[in-house]
Amino acid sequence: MQMAKLDFLRNSRLAMGLALLIIALSAASLISKEANRTVLVWASVGELAPGQIITPTDIIPTSVLLAQSAKNYFSSAAQIVGATVISRISTGDLIPVAAISNEVESTDKRLVPLSVEITDLPIALVRGDVIDIYAIPKRDSKSIITPELLAAGVSVEQVLERSNSGSVSVLVILNSDQVISALNLITDSRLIIVRSF
Repeated sequence: MQMAKLDFLRNSRLAMGLALLIIALSAASLISKEANRTVLVWASVGELAPGQIITPTDIIPTSVLLAQSAKNYFSSAAQIVGATVISRISTGDLIPVAAISNEVESTDKRLVPLSVEITDLPIALVRGDVIDIYAIPKRDSKSIITPELLAAGVSVEQVLERSNSGSVSVLVILNSDQVISALNLITDSRLIIVRSF
């Protein structure tokens, strides 16, 4: 009788062990299947602002699990270098299909260099930041009397090295109809850059 009990216990433990092994293998198989559902999509290396043209250094392929929403983002097989950003994309974000376009009329955009005192722009201003540009009259200014908003919601294309004179060159993207009025004010005023959020 005691032997029968011992055999039963041994068989029960064996059955329990086999059941746990089967459960573990099934769980591992499910996890493996889920991992295989990941897709490679483009993600942003840095900030991308409206008007910018995507370059190879702006994007990186990233493996993510998207399931049904994969169609909303660009696969890493898609050729998006040279496309125009039409809505802001933050650092590390996946590139949404709705955020860039190959059909944007780029002839309406102009790259305009601005020379700004180092104390008149935000710390760590970088490509992809969106800014407002204000013109403040110089003491001997004749064309501008009070502070004036030169342009709002402007995308920064590039921030060049600081010069020995204490000024920074900032390349911004303006609409073609903003360029003349901006240049008229730039020559006779001090520029202040304010970062938008």
